[in-house]
Amino acid sequence: MNTYYFILGISLLVILSYFFDIVSKKIKVPSVLLLMGTGIGLSYTSTHYTLSLPNLQPVVNILGLVGLLLIVLEASLDLKITKEKRPLIIRAFLTALLILIGTSFSIAYFIYYLELTQDFYTAYINAIPLSVVSSAIVIPSVNSLSEEKKEFLIYESTFSDILGIILFDIVLLIPNSTGNLAGKVGGGFIFTLIISLLSGYLLILLFQKINTKIKFFLFLSILTSLFILGKIMHLSSLILVLTFGLMLENYPIFFKGKLKKIFNKDKINEVKEQFKLITFETAFLIRTFFFVLFGMTIDIKGVFYEDVVITGSFILGLTFLVRFINLKAFFRGKSMFPEVLMAPRGLITVLLFYKIPEIYKISHFSKEVISFVILGSAALMMIGLWFGKKKTSEDAFELYENFDHAHHSPKNELWDELYKNHEKNSATKE
Repeated sequence: MNTYYFILGISLLVILSYFFDIVSKKIKVPSVLLLMGTGIGLSYTSTHYTLSLPNLQPVVNILGLVGLLLIVLEASLDLKITKEKRPLIIRAFLTALLILIGTSFSIAYFIYYLELTQDFYTAYINAIPLSVVSSAIVIPSVNSLSEEKKEFLIYESTFSDILGIILFDIVLLIPNSTGNLAGKVGGGFIFTLIISLLSGYLLILLFQKINTKIKFFLFLSILTSLFILGKIMHLSSLILVLTFGLMLENYPIFFKGKLKKIFNKDKINEVKEQFKLITFETAFLIRTFFFVLFGMTIDIKGVFYEDVVITGSFILGLTFLVRFINLKAFFRGKSMFPEVLMAPRGLITVLLFYKIPEIYKISHFSKEVISFVILGSAALMMIGLWFGKKKTSEDAFELYENFDHAHHSPKNELWDELYKNHEKNSATKE
């Protein structure tokens, strides 16, 4: 009978998550907050009815690891590389990199200043997880924004995920490194990149040769195996996953010259969309269970302890101050709203926090601080989405109202978009 209830509970969670996904787009509330709230509610319900729950931490760790792989794969399958988008991609990459470095050092100095640790390295390794923007939260939440803002935030959050994980892995190597660390890191990166490219070519060629119906989870299993082997060999194995996704989505760039002859474009196009669909659906399920289970592990009373609120608030303040300064430099006169508030912390933050070796964990820097930052950053993003949508609508209305009397300004992006749509609609009517 317990098995029936368990299966029913899993099914209801999936249905609820799909409902949250739809509702979050309407009310501009990140679905992660709704999922974590569900987990917190389930935890309190079990406590109220004195139901004993098993240790959920190992399950959260496993889901987080699999989710990490799927999120990077999902993100890479969304990255379309074209000449037109190259400036946007470069700007998003540099923004993500500078914000990651600036935020991690700012939070590390704050931890060190509070004397929570006497070792700056320990402070820094605890700061990195809090410096990564969660693409798992950003990507589903930006549909209401303009196309340019949406694309920038998708690229930036994706790069932040990937760069944050790579930075964390590199910093972990420092205590055990001897000799030239930069040379070892650089050599390891080049070696990983070569292996990733070779593996990507082999996987895509194999992808088009297999004719059986059972192929998609076979490839996910192969990717997972390569990912874990890379971890065992202390390589940045997420680069392999990223490379495969980029090669599959942007195959014309990678298959040129003689390679073009052995590449079956029609065969790849036939199965690529199905592969993407299954990847996105699986990532959705993993995120659902991860955030619900993570919510069940949160001590909501502990999140509102005075020291947790003060520490978490300062971390949020530093996070958005660094973000504001960097975006100010890159946007130069353009509106930074709501981009400045679109910096939620999520799955990557939790996963990297759990990966910190015990010797470097700070006793007073608890999981409650992490939970406060995740909830606070998601709430600020929600505010940005609310007011960002309202501002865009008002600007659009004013431009439409004054369309016949206003002068075309090349500096006004919203005007450009409205003007193009107007010209297109006029041509269609004619």
